[in-house]
Order: sequence, then C-alpha cells, then structure tokens
Amino acid sequence: MKKFIIYVVFVLVTGFSAYFIYNGVLSSRYDDTVGSYIQEVLPAISKWNPDIVRQYMAPEVLQTVSIEELENLIAALSKIGTLQSIGKLSFRSKAEVDDARFEKRPLITYEVDAQYSTGDAKVTISLVDRDGAYDLYHFNFQSNALAP
Repeated sequence: MKKFIIYVVFVLVTGFSAYFIYNGVLSSRYDDTVGSYIQEVLPAISKWNPDIVRQYMAPEVLQTVSIEELENLIAALSKIGTLQSIGKLSFRSKAEVDDARFEKRPLITYEVDAQYSTGDAKVTISLVDRDGAYDLYHFNFQSNALAP
C-alpha cells in the first residue's frame, strides 16, 4: 500500500511538472509578440469605439456578430472608463480554432491586469495567431464598474 501511495504521488508530481513546463515553453514562445500586440490592441479597444474594435476583430468573428450587438457590448463596457495603465500580462492557454477558410489556427489567450478610471479590471484576450500576426478573437472585462 505504501508503494502505491508513493507511485500515485510521483505520477501527480510528474504530471503537474510537465503541465507547468509546457505552459512555460508556450508562454516564452508568445510573450514578446503577443505582449506588444496587446499593448496596441487594449488601448484601441478601450476607446470604446465599435468601428475601431471591428478593425482588430478576426474575420470569422465578424461574420457571427452583428454591428448592433457589438455597439451594445461596447456601450456597456464603456462604463469602465478610460484606460490608465496596462499591468501584468499572464499566459493562460493555447488552443486551436477554425479560421474563415476552415484552417486550424492557434488561439492564444492572455489575462491582463489593467487600471481604468473607475478602478482595476482583469481583461482576458484571445488572439488568433496567423503566422505571427494576430487578430482579436475574444475579449472579456471583469471590473466592479460593470456590476449591476
């Protein structure tokens, strides 16, 4: 029984270690290029102009979101206020998504700490990797300013 418990602990430690090493390798692969892109796209989104947001959105997303839906979303998010600063960027995951031509593309997700005029916000941004160029696929803002 003691050997079994040691084996289970060994397998768990090895699994967790492999997971964190894998995420570290992925993070280091994307940090430079994605970091600079997020430094560009987050201030643009934070102008709360639907036309500007549409310029950064992936074509496959624009096919599924109406102009009215995007305008309503941006109007609701504008309650967060003006972007003051961008803090820590944290790699979250890498997945795959079908692009507009049904080709598999990497989907890179980062979490960003940001400071807005109404307070702190946590922003989740997912980007479609098009061979080193990125398009905005998804974004989510968590802030007390958005609470009902």
